[in-house]
Amino acid sequence: MKSRFLFNHLDAHRDYFHTYPKSKLVLRDWLALDRTAAANRRTLYSFLRTMLDLTIAGLVLIHFFNYHAVIILGVLFILLSMVIGGFSYFRFLRVQSHYHKFLRESGAHFPPMLARKDHHS
Repeated sequence: MKSRFLFNHLDAHRDYFHTYPKSKLVLRDWLALDRTAAANRRTLYSFLRTMLDLTIAGLVLIHFFNYHAVIILGVLFILLSMVIGGFSYFRFLRVQSHYHKFLRESGAHFPPMLARKDHHS
C-alpha cells in the first residue's frame, strides 16, 4: 500500500530494502534496523508531546478567555492536535509494519551474534 502524500521517497527506499538479498546484509545493517525502530518510537513520542501541548493550549484559551476569536483559536488548536495525533499514529504503524515485514522475511539470515542466548543455570 503506497501512501498518497508525504514521505513517498522514504517508502520507496523501504520497498527497495525489502528486495535486497538478506544473505548480503552485515551486522551494521541489522543494527541500523534496530536504530530505525528506536527512532520510530522517539518520533511518535515527540508527536504525542506536541499533540498534548496543543490540546492543553487550546483548553487554556477556551477556559480562561472570553473573546470569541481566542475561543476559535483554542478550538483550532484542539482540532490540529487531533490531526497531528492521527498522522503520527499512521506513520508509526507504517514504519513498524515495514520493520516487522523485514524481520519475517529475513528469518534464517539473522546474524548469530545478535541472536538471544538463554542462559540456563
